[in-house]
Amino acid sequence: MSMIAAAATVVGGIALSTGVMWQASSAAFTASTNNAANSWNAGTVALNDDDSSSAMFTASGLRPGSTAQKCIKLTYNGSLSGTVKLYSSAVSGALGPYLDLQVEEGTGGDFSSCTGFTPAGGPTYTGTLANFGSTKTDFTSGVGTFAPTGAGQVRTYRITYTLNATTPDAQQGATASATFNWQAAS
Repeated sequence: MSMIAAAATVVGGIALSTGVMWQASSAAFTASTNNAANSWNAGTVALNDDDSSSAMFTASGLRPGSTAQKCIKLTYNGSLSGTVKLYSSAVSGALGPYLDLQVEEGTGGDFSSCTGFTPAGGPTYTGTLANFGSTKTDFTSGVGTFAPTGAGQVRTYRITYTLNATTPDAQQGATASATFNWQAAS
């Protein structure tokens, strides 16, 4: 019987120590924390001009030496910093190679008048309308140095055209057209 009693004592001891171990391992101090309400919001790139959906130029009756200029004021309203480039699309017409174009960036002036325009440096582009239309066709090839860092920054562009003095008689009655595009990217 002493053997049975010894075996019972061993089995009972193992059971009791297992219970104590289980109780001891599940009894612990704990703490936790969280970081709630995370959110993400993309920034914006926004560009407006003051042309009221009007063409900059509607010129007729041009002769060699005819010239005019027009300004357009761009306002950047994005929350991100960006870069603004000018390029052209839909350039067409036989008169394009004879229209000399100069683009300047600066301050002052607006769509109604270039009065007060002050260039910010040398011309951004000088060449023909045809060249501008064939080489400045997207943001990557566009021209300009406007690099706004936030909303409310303004840049004025002055575009001057001149019908080249050497325009041949064969261009009488010829036409040209173009769309100027300003694009902001961040």
